[in-house]
Amino acid sequence: MQTAIYVIDLQEVSDERLISDYFFARVYGFSCFGRNLQVLRRSFSAVSVAVIGLDRLPSQIQEQCRLLAERLSFSIVSGPIDDLLVRDGQSLMIVYQSGLAMLTKFAPLDASDIQTAWESNRESGAPDRSLLESMRTACGKHGAQVILCNAFPNQRGQDALFLFLRRQEAMDVARLAPDLIAGVKRALEVRASQRSMDGPVSRLIVRHLCHLASKPLAAAGVHPNYVTLAGALFALFAVLLFLDGGSLALAAGGVCWLIGGILDEADGEVARLQGKESAFGSWLDLTLDRIFDAAMLLALVWPLRSSPFGDEYLIITLCALVAVSASSYTGLLYDSWMRSKDRHAYFRLGRDVRILIITLSAVFGFRMLPIVLCGAFAATEICRRFWVCWRVERSIAVLRD
Repeated sequence: MQTAIYVIDLQEVSDERLISDYFFARVYGFSCFGRNLQVLRRSFSAVSVAVIGLDRLPSQIQEQCRLLAERLSFSIVSGPIDDLLVRDGQSLMIVYQSGLAMLTKFAPLDASDIQTAWESNRESGAPDRSLLESMRTACGKHGAQVILCNAFPNQRGQDALFLFLRRQEAMDVARLAPDLIAGVKRALEVRASQRSMDGPVSRLIVRHLCHLASKPLAAAGVHPNYVTLAGALFALFAVLLFLDGGSLALAAGGVCWLIGGILDEADGEVARLQGKESAFGSWLDLTLDRIFDAAMLLALVWPLRSSPFGDEYLIITLCALVAVSASSYTGLLYDSWMRSKDRHAYFRLGRDVRILIITLSAVFGFRMLPIVLCGAFAATEICRRFWVCWRVERSIAVLRD
């Protein structure tokens, strides 16, 4: 992984309170600057920060920036931007930010794309000029606030060539003045609640209940993985209650299963609010979901194993378990495939439907009904996904022909 220089240009920002809030005011655990640093550290091995215009800010803010650098373990570099780029003749990645912005995603181009862009720029005979001037010109030309570039020292050892590569997904927080904190909080809450692959039950019921849990949990600083484990704990209580043959235990298990489902949705929102999305958190969430989905079906049928139709019930449960497992697996592939086809808003039936079926059936005292319904819905959804994928692929082929 490369080393990056994160350049923040404050020359056009005059509001000192806005700058102070941007660097130091915390919203759901992190400041805007702290969130950007987290995003960059996922892509680069080390990050240095260059703040253009820091010297014209009050000494109090400058001292706070130095203390912030010590606390977050990054280095603040100074001096002309062009001089920072020469390190043993190696190219460096630069993330240039004009004004105040908050990164929501960062996906740098690979080395081959960077090299190709550089060769094209060199062949076009671009004039040598200050790298900082080139950055500002590119921002104005492309309407970008945050840009990604790579600097290659030329053969004559003069100023490095600047390359504009792409706009990054970023939010302009300067427009949220004068109350930056409230504006960022609202923007984070909207982003956290946006999920294109939510099913109907999640959109109409579970997601609204999830909002009530995710905001206070995120504000309290609870780590999203702990929310995931709390949801798994309620799911475990539900499974243990389902193993009991009593109707009261069955109803209580249904309520615990609903709470576990709400927390299972809330962990993702907490992660997005706090800026703590991680591959491990996603893996942990998916793994626990698969385990407890299977355990739930077996726990529902277990008290019926000694009934006259016990063997038939076990066979039906096994079929439902295969359908639910296949639906969960194909759901991940379906989401990935739809995104690859640039379909970002679509309908699908998933775990949210099973949560509602199991909760209502358990409260009203049914055991085999939720098993049959979950299996039937899972099998139907798998067939529907095949049909949707075929239709989308067919439409693309028609347009290509």
